Amino acid sequence: MRTLRRTHSAGFTLIELLVVVAILVILAGLVLPKLDKVQLKSNKAVAASNIHDVSRYIQTYRVLHNFYPDRWDSLVTTDATPVLWEAATEADPGLEPQLVGGPVPASPEKLTTATFQSDEEIRSLSRLGITTMLDLDGSASGIPGDRFTIPRTIADGDTYATINVLDDDGKAIVDRIYPENRLPSGTSGAIPSGKKLLVVGVGPLNTMIGDVVQDTPFYSNTDPVKYYHRFLAIFEFSTGGSRAELKAVVGADADRLDEEINDFYE
Repeated sequence: MRTLRRTHSAGFTLIELLVVVAILVILAGLVLPKLDKVQLKSNKAVAASNIHDVSRYIQTYRVLHNFYPDRWDSLVTTDATPVLWEAATEADPGLEPQLVGGPVPASPEKLTTATFQSDEEIRSLSRLGITTMLDLDGSASGIPGDRFTIPRTIADGDTYATINVLDDDGKAIVDRIYPENRLPSGTSGAIPSGKKLLVVGVGPLNTMIGDVVQDTPFYSNTDPVKYYHRFLAIFEFSTGGSRAELKAVVGADADRLDEEINDFYE
């Protein structure tokens, strides 16, 4: 008689499947936080490299043209009383909360506003080719980093963004720019007499875009859909009319190059 053999297909039992799923969940819980940390470190490394590159682009443009680039994002609105572009709610676009102190509670206020006080201050900037600011177009759509499109020739009495020396983070920026003027903790940052600081954004309409660099650099540590994500340039100008000077390039949240490097190695 012919013997019939039955074959049985091998497979997992329900208990075995549950054990496998449980192991995968545990492994995911261990690996994902590490991946987030790796991504954060990667962003910090890219940001540090780009801060260096943007500074180099600006200086290269000056060498080639004998002037700094022009058409900088002013970071201020076109309201009757111009102010820094601050989001009214967390859902609105605007500058990074670290720059303006909101809408997230207890955020730093690294920037504030001031007004040009004399024709000599305007001359200090114009001698190096800085004559035009681009103000916020409040009716524009698209990503926040592309909404500064309204040109304005800078003039005495105009509002501009500057470092808030009364904020601890703002003071740290000033202390880094002027280490010889560093004051004790708890005091305001010290800017040399006769000098002031102008903070502007490096947007897509800047004259160096398409000249020394083809694409507009962006800061990788900021959500480009929610906040202005362009790099910021800090210029020193003089109340006596002497030539302006680039002092620093920082991220869209005003983090400095040394901060990005330190964060990478932590």
